[in-house]
Amino acid sequence: MVLIHPKPSEELMLLHAGLGKRTINIPEDAGHKQVHILCEVYPKMGELEGAWMLYKAMGGLGQRKLILVPPDDEGYSGTSITKTGKSWLYIMPIQQTLDTTPLPMSAPEFQAMPKARCLSCQSYVPLQLLGLHVKECSINEVACPLCCQPFTKEEICAHASVCGESASDILVALEKRVDVSMTFNISVTREDLFQRGMKQWIRQKKASPKNLLRVSFIGEHGIDEGALRKEFLTEMVRGIETQYFEGDGEKGKIPKYSILDYQDQNFKTCGEILATSLAQGGPAPNFLKTWCYNFLCHGEMEIDVPPDEVTAPDLLLDRTNDEKLLELTDAIVACGYQGPITVEKRNSITAAISLHSVVRLIPILTQLREGFKLYGLTDFLAEHKQLCQELFVPGHIENVDADFIVGALSPNLSEEGSVRRQKELHVLNFLQDFLQNLEDKGKMLLLHGHAHIPLIQCQRSIFKITVNFEHDCYSHYGEHGICYPVVNACGVSVTFPVCHLGTYSEFERNLNTALEFGYEFSRY
Repeated sequence: MVLIHPKPSEELMLLHAGLGKRTINIPEDAGHKQVHILCEVYPKMGELEGAWMLYKAMGGLGQRKLILVPPDDEGYSGTSITKTGKSWLYIMPIQQTLDTTPLPMSAPEFQAMPKARCLSCQSYVPLQLLGLHVKECSINEVACPLCCQPFTKEEICAHASVCGESASDILVALEKRVDVSMTFNISVTREDLFQRGMKQWIRQKKASPKNLLRVSFIGEHGIDEGALRKEFLTEMVRGIETQYFEGDGEKGKIPKYSILDYQDQNFKTCGEILATSLAQGGPAPNFLKTWCYNFLCHGEMEIDVPPDEVTAPDLLLDRTNDEKLLELTDAIVACGYQGPITVEKRNSITAAISLHSVVRLIPILTQLREGFKLYGLTDFLAEHKQLCQELFVPGHIENVDADFIVGALSPNLSEEGSVRRQKELHVLNFLQDFLQNLEDKGKMLLLHGHAHIPLIQCQRSIFKITVNFEHDCYSHYGEHGICYPVVNACGVSVTFPVCHLGTYSEFERNLNTALEFGYEFSRY
């Protein structure tokens, strides 16, 4: 059979299926295992189980014949590939047919492509696919100004009456405001990630935080198609909570009073990061006191804040006698109280301290709110104060638990009744037990790039973790003592080496080792 270079229409079909042209850097000294990075760039290649060959086109114009690029004795290597020169290589399955089903425009495979906005539906589409999208996009559709979803002119009025009835709708609207025409690039090491992240965020001048955030961890091979961004935002939100806020995590926290951080505009940077986290798939900053959240919504001060919301521990006066009050005289006067300092005036003193605690934080909260203006978040908070409260105040958002992860598993099981399927079911049982044991210890396994349940309802309902099973690692990698699960965070999948997970103790030891030493984006 003669293999022919694909036609332009066929190339467009492959591109829409996530199988289009990519530029990949393969070191000249790379072996066959490293060449398998192709499976990470093209997730659909995973179903081929390594049964593919490389071809290149012969010289000339138009449709050309494809000729085989023969592998070395040990498979393809960087050397054998570089010998082909500067030309496109084509991946050809040996036994199976690749799935050419079109992917949604939001698929991870398209994240690196430049985007342009469709004038009809207002959605951002990969530039290479815009022409195809425009043909399919109905000219009779209009976009909702809040959620930017397309509707017919007959449907838009009915939709407008219910849109914005949940925090999920607000997040969808924020997501639409991300400018994907450029990328806001952050490169950091995992060492001291939060402080380095703050510094690089402030230093970045080539783009705006309103652009699509793209993160790279220095020294690692991971390409950010969403998972690295979510992991970075998770760590930054956690760092902001611990470094810049204080108080009870269950009841909510208030900003730390720090003139130095205020002078350095650090609270504005924190506001930008928190807004970006909400707009680009990160966790919600649900750790604020209610009165702090109310100020962020309207920029107005509340003077009737309960004392236990703001009062410093050393100034609590519930059980204070006259002698103790005299010891606190300087601190009480510093809060602006001008009356008698006696036990009978305890309520007045407490009210003055509470008011002072609120007033001194107003400039800091104002600066934080300035950062919230990114994506127009302050406008959403002012208009949808009640709906957005669950995103900022504790007690509303569910945490990731074992039941959520197990419910999201989508295993690719072998034929029913086979020995392989039985082993795979054992591995799934081990995984469920392992997750439940972690939960009992107050921990949770991070499989999908972030440690929170997706905040947008439609993303939460379709969220799945694909589970693959490697039965033939000895034939693929030769003799070896152990190998570990491989997580594709962007593709949201995990592959378990079944041969090394025969018992629960082996499974537990294997995963604990992988979790301790395998946090970087690398196969080795």
